[in-house]
Amino acid sequence: MAGVDDVAARLGEFAAIVESSNDAIIGKRLDGTITSWNRAAEEMYGYSAEEAVGRSIDIVAPPEKRSEIAEFLARIGAGERIERLQTVRAHKDGTRFDVVLTISPIRDDAGRVVGASSIARDIREQLSAAALLRQSEENYRLLFERHPAPMFVYGPASFRFLAVNEAMVEAYGWTEDEFLAMTIEEIWQPEDRDDLRRVIAEVVPESVLSNEVRHVTKGGTHLVVCASGRGVPFEGRPARLVLAQDVTAQRGLEGELRQTQKMDAIGRLAGGIAHDFNNLLVVIRGNSDLLLGRLKGEQREYAEHIDTAAERASELTGQLLSFGRQRVLRIEPVDLNEIVTETLALLQRSLGEDVVITADLESDLGAVLADRSEVSNAILNLAINARDAMPDGGTLEIQSSANDVTETERWGELPPGRYVLLRITDSGTGMDEETRSHAFDPYFTTKQDGTGLGLAAVYGVVRQSGGHISFSSERGLGTTFKLYFPVTGGAPVVTASAAGVGPYEGDEVILVVDGVLRGLVASTLQSYGYEVLVAAGAEDALALVDRTEPHIDLLLTDVIMPGMNGRELADRLLARRPGLKVLFTSGYPADRLRPGIADSPATFIEKPFLPDELARTIRGVLDQPSDR
Repeated sequence: MAGVDDVAARLGEFAAIVESSNDAIIGKRLDGTITSWNRAAEEMYGYSAEEAVGRSIDIVAPPEKRSEIAEFLARIGAGERIERLQTVRAHKDGTRFDVVLTISPIRDDAGRVVGASSIARDIREQLSAAALLRQSEENYRLLFERHPAPMFVYGPASFRFLAVNEAMVEAYGWTEDEFLAMTIEEIWQPEDRDDLRRVIAEVVPESVLSNEVRHVTKGGTHLVVCASGRGVPFEGRPARLVLAQDVTAQRGLEGELRQTQKMDAIGRLAGGIAHDFNNLLVVIRGNSDLLLGRLKGEQREYAEHIDTAAERASELTGQLLSFGRQRVLRIEPVDLNEIVTETLALLQRSLGEDVVITADLESDLGAVLADRSEVSNAILNLAINARDAMPDGGTLEIQSSANDVTETERWGELPPGRYVLLRITDSGTGMDEETRSHAFDPYFTTKQDGTGLGLAAVYGVVRQSGGHISFSSERGLGTTFKLYFPVTGGAPVVTASAAGVGPYEGDEVILVVDGVLRGLVASTLQSYGYEVLVAAGAEDALALVDRTEPHIDLLLTDVIMPGMNGRELADRLLARRPGLKVLFTSGYPADRLRPGIADSPATFIEKPFLPDELARTIRGVLDQPSDR
């Protein structure tokens, strides 16, 4: 009896296991009649045990799968076991779902197959998760392959490329197959390879590393790249995924911005120095001019040396102001081709017969806003520099063309719009990197007798004209300068030949208001016959007018003065005497003057000036019609 009890106990345990299983366990005869149905089968298929037992197993299969059941039962009857078969089953309410089946034969005591036992597991959640995983993997694959920035995967031990995306192929020039036969060292610039090997060798596998590196394309183009990489598994092995963002253009713009800021800072300093120096030069040149009219012999020669040196100093201060974009330019619509043509007439004599000059000037470019004289000087400066870079002769090519700058193409501070591009190219020795980085710096020169202000002045004139200047140069390959001038809608101003100037003398009354130079200016004007009143500042001038109420034909005043400035003084006096003529003067930078005199019809004379220049300008202002 004990043996029977043991068997009964084991059968009870087995029945409990079957009943508590999470998988649907169904027993059936070989003809398909259901003989047992556990609780999980009730939940999976919707039929209770009472409803299912005694019915055909076809109740759990969609119509198209019922022939499949007959096939399975036939295989089981032959003694076969079916394991982990994925198929579709149906719920009582018609809902279909995926299952994995394991079907085993049931044998009697004699070993004959008399039925089948099936275990079914609902795999809907697994399939859904697998589908999501596949979709996620596909999304990541597409993200990698179609990302607009170059991306690649490499082996950290071998440095070999394991995968590259489409942008990588497009940006670097190698095909995908070529990349997969290469190591990542081959896209590094040779001089960086040892350092980068060391850096990568020290990287922790799962860490994120971001640094700026220099890459080279298949065609030899050098790129500045911001590379961000992190450890990832790839095909079951450790790897690193790298995003290589090309920042070459961005770094170039940043460098240009730094250069512009440096030039602005130096220019402001240069302008301030030039202003103070100009006041001194007015005194020096004014007195030397007076001495030249009175001295003879050896003493006159000394005065001429003083005047020549002062004149050269005046030119240097003018170049400083041009560099700093602080010189008062005569900006007007001009024909750039006309200026080039006029300047070319001087160039051949200046450059020598061993320099061949060619000009290719595009017609109908429109007028540009610039100072005719300063642009001509800029062309001469660049041409002379080119000649010095071609000691054995060479070619100088000058081209003009229309150039449209769009919002997406703009660089530096050049606004979108239409420009005339003046390109000046020489076949000279070119510049090395050190020279290129300081080309526009004032007082930087590679010439033994140079001042270092030529290119600085060209830079300032172009920028003050609202344009842009850039250049490219390589050792042994020559230099090309590109000057962009904004096109204006106005017609070019036609230059007139100089008319007879006539005498500069006069007997009119002139009020001179200047804190430093009033004595020298008064002496100069008195030598031309004018009656001169002087005042140290605007308040003194107004007090003089209130006190004596003199007749005044012309007011000559410095623009920048302590307290009330020259423009305010002129407005006060014009309110009292509407016919008064006004002449402004200053050695201060233009950016400090224009807010005060931009909308005034008055004439301006820039310091330093010679006595003859001052007298000629005053005569011209006095002879203007009164309603101007």
